[in-house]
Order: sequence, then C-alpha cells, then structure tokens
Amino acid sequence: MKSLRFAPPFDDDAIVAWLDGEMDHADAHAFEQQLNSDEQLAARTAELMKSNQDYPRAFAPLLDEAPSARMQEKLDTYLGEQSTKRAGVSRRALIAASLSFLTIGSALGYLVRPSDEMRDENGHIRDLEAQYMSLYSAETLLDLDSSPPVIEKGLTRAAQDIGLNVSEQQLVLQSAELKMVRILRYDSTSIAQIAWIHADYGPMALCISPLEQGSRTDITRETRHGMNVAWWNNRGYQFVLIGRNPASQLHENARQLHSALS
Repeated sequence: MKSLRFAPPFDDDAIVAWLDGEMDHADAHAFEQQLNSDEQLAARTAELMKSNQDYPRAFAPLLDEAPSARMQEKLDTYLGEQSTKRAGVSRRALIAASLSFLTIGSALGYLVRPSDEMRDENGHIRDLEAQYMSLYSAETLLDLDSSPPVIEKGLTRAAQDIGLNVSEQQLVLQSAELKMVRILRYDSTSIAQIAWIHADYGPMALCISPLEQGSRTDITRETRHGMNVAWWNNRGYQFVLIGRNPASQLHENARQLHSALS
C-alpha cells in the first residue's frame, strides 16, 4: 500500500502523519526542512505533540547518552546555529534536535543505533525500546484511533514484517486498553510495537523482534531508563514488555502474554 503524499502548506493531517511515522520519506524530509524555519508550523507541531510536556527533561537522556561522535558533532553544530539565532533553545529547536536521535519516515519509526561498545545485540534493542518508551505519556496514545479495523491492520503489517501472527484476543490485559500496533526499525531489524494505556500507570508496550539465533528463556526483570522491563525469548523472537507499572504487576502481565503468545 502506498503512503499518502503531502506538500506545503502542511495541514494538521500532515503533522499527524509525520508524528506517527506514516509520511513518505521525501515528504518527511521536506516537512523537517520547513519545521526548522516556519514558526507557525513548529507551534502547531508542538501543540499536537502535547505542548504541556517537559521537552528539555524528556530529551535530556537522549542528549546525554548519545554515543555516536558523528551524531553528537552534528547535534552540537545544529544547537550552535540555533543559539546564534536566539538566546536559549526553543521548543522548535528541541523538536528538531530530537530528529538527530529518532528519525521517523517511510511509514516506519527508526531507532538510532547505540555505540559499538555495547556487545549484546538483544540488550541493545531492549535498551533502545525502553529509552523510546520513557518519552511516552498518556497523552501520546490518548487520541489514537484504536478501532478494531485499525488494530487489525497493524497486526497484519506486523505479521508481514516479522512473520509472527498475533490476534487482538491474545492481547487483552486487565485494566489496560489496547491503543496501537506499529512497526519500528533498528538497523535492518523490524520491531513490532504493541501499545496499551493502563488505567493506573499509563503507557505500556510489548516490543517483539526476531532473534538471529533462536533460544528460549524465562521471563527476566530489568529496569532501564526509569522503566520496568520484563522480557523473554520464545519461538525465535524476543518479547519485551515495558511500562511504569510496578515490577510485580508488569511481570504478571508478561506471564499472561507469554502464555497467550506461546
């Protein structure tokens, strides 16, 4: 299926498509170029990204932990140019700066590869997924279309990309509303991200990625980037459940999903 095409002047539908990673690569590049210079577009984008969020604090972990010297140099140059234009860093600058770490386009979200010093490839992926989820708030998922046809479309695309068939019935969790199924990409690895809003603890996501070497492991608990993580390997895939839920509750949800998806 071909992506919808967008051209200036960009309306709210275009902004939402860009935020959701559903904009054609060429259109996304044009959008990002205009975002850097168009104050009105930047303001509307910030509003749709929920302008009440604390962007400096939200992006601080990404800015602090960026491992690539090349990307850091690029970011420093960009921020230097912005500071020449005005004192401090504007919301628009922070949005644009975030593109150095999280680029969205061609109907896929792209997670930036960390330093080669990190050796465990599957651990890399879990770390990036947790870092990505740490930026989510309830508002991130609140207004998404989570109707059955949209969820089914996402599950179908996930089956095509990672080869794992999952039904909506397998994803029912107590006190959590299923909100989104989409594909992220880490280098050449596709990652299915299934997201819920928990009534008490906000966003929660199960990220599923293929394993190069099939192995089976029990559910393991971790804490990464302030997020609780419960992960396991099964059927040639890594399953990573991430949320702000208490570790014991997240582990119980992981057990339920492990059983449903086995």
